[in-house]
Amino acid sequence: NGPWSSNGSDSTPVIRSDHITCHTGPVQPGSTDAGAATGQARDTMESSIRRPAANGRHIGNGGSFPEKRAHGFSHRYPPGKKKTGLVVVTISASVLALILCAKSLLFPSHLEKSPEGEVSDSKVHSAQKGGVGKFSGKMSQLLFDDQGRYVLEDFDAKPTFSDFLPGVAGIYGKPMWSFYVNRGQGIASFGSKSKDYPIMEFSPANKAYQNTATLGFRTFIDGRRGSHSFFLEPFASSRTRYEGLQDETHPLPKRVMFVGANEMQISETDFQERIETNVTYFVLPEEDFGAFVRRTTITNLDKEQALHLSLLDGLAKIEPAGGKLDALLKDMGRTLEGFFGVYQAHEDVKTMPFFRMSTEPTDAAAVKVQNEGHYLLSFIEGEDSWLLPIVFDTKKVFGEDTMMLHPVGLQTSSVRSILNSPQYGFAKTSSAFAAVDNFVVPPGSSVTIASFYGKTDDIMNVPVIARKVVASGFVQYKLSRSREVIQQITAGVETNTINDLFNLHAQQMYMDNSLRGGVPVILGDTDDDSMMNNADEDERLKVFSVFSRVHGDLERDYNDFLIEPTFYSEGPGNFRDVAQNRRNDVILNPRIGGWNLKVFLSFIQADGYQPSSVEAVVFTIADKSTCDDIATQSVGHADGVRAQREALSRILNDGPFRPGQLFLLMEQQHIELIVNRHTFVHMVAAAAEISPMAVAKVQGFWADHWTYFIDLVETYLSIYPDKEHSLMYDERLPYFFSPLRVRPRCEKYVLSLSYGGGGKHVRQLEAVVKDGAKERVRLAYFNNKTGWYDPAANWQHDSSGKVFMSSPIA
Repeated sequence: NGPWSSNGSDSTPVIRSDHITCHTGPVQPGSTDAGAATGQARDTMESSIRRPAANGRHIGNGGSFPEKRAHGFSHRYPPGKKKTGLVVVTISASVLALILCAKSLLFPSHLEKSPEGEVSDSKVHSAQKGGVGKFSGKMSQLLFDDQGRYVLEDFDAKPTFSDFLPGVAGIYGKPMWSFYVNRGQGIASFGSKSKDYPIMEFSPANKAYQNTATLGFRTFIDGRRGSHSFFLEPFASSRTRYEGLQDETHPLPKRVMFVGANEMQISETDFQERIETNVTYFVLPEEDFGAFVRRTTITNLDKEQALHLSLLDGLAKIEPAGGKLDALLKDMGRTLEGFFGVYQAHEDVKTMPFFRMSTEPTDAAAVKVQNEGHYLLSFIEGEDSWLLPIVFDTKKVFGEDTMMLHPVGLQTSSVRSILNSPQYGFAKTSSAFAAVDNFVVPPGSSVTIASFYGKTDDIMNVPVIARKVVASGFVQYKLSRSREVIQQITAGVETNTINDLFNLHAQQMYMDNSLRGGVPVILGDTDDDSMMNNADEDERLKVFSVFSRVHGDLERDYNDFLIEPTFYSEGPGNFRDVAQNRRNDVILNPRIGGWNLKVFLSFIQADGYQPSSVEAVVFTIADKSTCDDIATQSVGHADGVRAQREALSRILNDGPFRPGQLFLLMEQQHIELIVNRHTFVHMVAAAAEISPMAVAKVQGFWADHWTYFIDLVETYLSIYPDKEHSLMYDERLPYFFSPLRVRPRCEKYVLSLSYGGGGKHVRQLEAVVKDGAKERVRLAYFNNKTGWYDPAANWQHDSSGKVFMSSPIA
């Protein structure tokens, strides 16, 4: 059974081993409408139902997430092999969990009284819930809500911290990255692919703490109850409840942050105006377009009077699409504004803005017209959803307050007046606010504004996206699915002990490790025979790790993370990080066999060094007739699809590709499949050759890689102890070929000034350099069609031109 499959009941799949059978608990829906959403997920999921075979092994669609088995239940240790590592890890984690529990009991923060004399979290817990399952016990309640989300009260008055959403949109989704801090409305930056393609500019942590409250998401409410009128900005820093600055006669609003596995929510309860504002963020899962979703819910806490409100809700500063912008925004932002523009999918309405640059700002003779753009679609959730108008003219909102501290333009006008006047969005930085004019919220009721921020290739795609997102129940269903996607990844390490903190810690640690090393997926399952084998036994089976990336974040701003906005999303990672976090893959998914071990041993160079960066594997199909057969089965025989059939065959035959790139090329060339995506991917993978990919960089080589080789060997042998001899002596592995070399000691050792400047000391500088002769050898394998090197360029060749191989023991 795999996390992407269903066994036909409300329980997740059965986990089996030679010793024990564990039934995991039912998936928590996480919201009142999630039960129906979960059912819909099962109906629409593009993977076949997997079932346990009679012998306890699992068969099914390997393109689904592999079965994950809890460490210690997944295999039998060989006679005499002690489980010391497991015991040490378990004891250490338990001690850590107990320390956290003790701290929470001694220093509780959730029992502060509200001005009405009630426990403050009784209201915030009425906000939307979501997480990994219900939690019980006093200790857990002090740290988490009943859905397992970490609760931080008065978050914007606490010491600063930064975090991120996982950027996981499922196998058939297009992820976006996002970072948040405990200031303002949380989100500090987000975008597509890397920090070079921001929708909200990437800022390192120190600047994010300063700017998020003003340049990030904002909400401005012009409200009225009877004869009482008021103007309110929820989460404004001017009303933060700093310790020692509270006035009991004019109580400041209560604010809470909920940190979930794949979502983040903030809540503010304004006791004076009797308004509760909840904002939830998540990345849209399982769609052929990417989006960052924001849900803003305004609740009228008054039980007698209706709330009349007009409001603006959205992003104070949005960046357009236009090539790699991160460095340019920081170095020459004023010049870039000359390229900025706001376009409309329909000129007669202002509900579908498209933020893009006129051309890419490159210093070249050829001008590249910019077609890609960022969109914003907002609407009030309900049965008859309609798109809201968008205010993008920053001056209309903030007037002459260029620091964006106060919405001077709105306060001296009104939402209606702004909507009825012209807006200007060219040659200037824009905002992106959804506008609601004169909406009535009955006593005790709420209104929810859903906003989708994303990127698409062409402005004409925006109306198509709009028709999909405004469908009744779409947002709630996708929020439910975003939670389930994470549950499916971590299901294999679901832990049930008396300590809720330890249970959650195990799942979160596994999730973090999966993001750095990737989640292995078996591709090439085309029949029952392949489903019964592992990747060592059946050459049709290929292992592809999804969701991996460099661990860049606001605190480690030096890391250039990359999250491909494609199906089967992945990105490169540092050798040591990837190797560290794939050490236990074979324990959790024995079907991958010795794949990881053989890949990393292949990365050893002839001189003993290894490359510094590991990328996703690539597929190649050299036989043209095989490509023609796959194209025919996938597109059809009819003459009307001949162009699509030939185009698909060329894509498969022209050079190396990855699953996500394959789907992207098919999308760009409008190739429609007559089989489902899963079947197509398995068909392609079974026929393809697979090649590991890595990149050597002049930064040098790490000295600790050898320790991970030993770990990979030991974990493999713990599952397949009978394979030791064949692995070490019978396998034939290549050697990685790097265009770099390490200089001899006489060149790399130099005398340089000591730190104090009082003398000189011996240092090793510029030890790694490019080797011109090696670079010329690699150039012979450059493929002009794809702009890539053929996979053969990665391997050491002998004098006859063949890839040199030897056994691992050699």
